[in-house]
Amino acid sequence: MKIDNIQLHSFLRSQDITYFHHANTVATAISFIRNGGLVSRSDIERLGAFQTKQESDPEDKQYDVWGDVFLDTVDLHGFFPRQNLYGPVLFKFNIDFLLHENLDIWITKTNPMFWIPNMSSNERYFQGMSDILLNWNNFDRQRKMITIRKPYHPVLFKYLEEIVLDDPGVQIYDETILYDVAHASLSIELNNVQLPLTLLTKRHCSGCFCQDNYLRQLTIEKLISLFLAPQHKHWRN
Repeated sequence: MKIDNIQLHSFLRSQDITYFHHANTVATAISFIRNGGLVSRSDIERLGAFQTKQESDPEDKQYDVWGDVFLDTVDLHGFFPRQNLYGPVLFKFNIDFLLHENLDIWITKTNPMFWIPNMSSNERYFQGMSDILLNWNNFDRQRKMITIRKPYHPVLFKYLEEIVLDDPGVQIYDETILYDVAHASLSIELNNVQLPLTLLTKRHCSGCFCQDNYLRQLTIEKLISLFLAPQHKHWRN
């Protein structure tokens, strides 16, 4: 159910939530930069732009959220002591767009990849501000996904404050340092669309398992899909 944007903004501020976050791969992030905003997976496909596959793609199509843009109310890389599972590039947005943009905002009660066919709308989404005020703290932070319903165009770069890139501390094929290549690829794209390079920052972790996970748990193929762009010589999809 659509949430009143002004009331939602006031509520989020009362919860000390002033930013939304979206994590993705370097390759998909490049498509966002080229198109001037976050783009739903349906719209990237329609535009003929590139995006990496996600495990949730079948469920997104099944439950009619393929055309939506998803945001988190917290940087999950910092919320959990591990990397964000959707990718090493984090876009950080000021929530003030809620005051100025005519976007339909819904909020999930759990990630759509865990929905099942017989779930009711009430089980999938908050049903309005009264539901949020009553039940906000009854759901885990990572399950409450801010959903821009079917925007049909790139959104939010006017409110973009930072792009944070993970440093996996991994080198592949003896000569490809993943952070350096990813940073260079994103910098080129930002420069091409005249966005300030100062937006792009390096993540500095403390007490986090991300680098150990990148090194020991992910295959080379997975690291390539997360950190490289399709034009790179080692790209595989």
